[in-house]
Amino acid sequence: MKFRTDKYILRPMSMSIGMVIAGILLSFLMPSLFFVGFCLIIAGTILSVTGVYVATKPVEYFMPDERTNKNTDRSGHHAFWIMASVVIILGLIDRFTSVSIEYKHAGTLIIFIGIFSLYFLQWFYNKKGEVE
Repeated sequence: MKFRTDKYILRPMSMSIGMVIAGILLSFLMPSLFFVGFCLIIAGTILSVTGVYVATKPVEYFMPDERTNKNTDRSGHHAFWIMASVVIILGLIDRFTSVSIEYKHAGTLIIFIGIFSLYFLQWFYNKKGEVE
């Protein structure tokens, strides 16, 4: 099994080793922050396993083709306009009704709708086939 050793592999692997070392030091030197250290150890381990998986694949394996790029761009464009429409609708509801909507409370909903619509539209356009 051949491993790649370019900068795109070595940087995340060194960061994962640093995260594990920082987590161990944080856990032993500051017992009150044991949970933070434990989370760093787990995240570093996951990053290193992911890095080993990516290092075994050739660079061309992760290059998206033109159709994938078009579908991603199109779904991102439409997800943005869906989010903008939700913001406009919430603004109109706030302005013309007695319901008071604050954006700090509606921000999570707006982001959730944007992320969900982005993933749904990517799935839809990839299932649909060629973009017109």
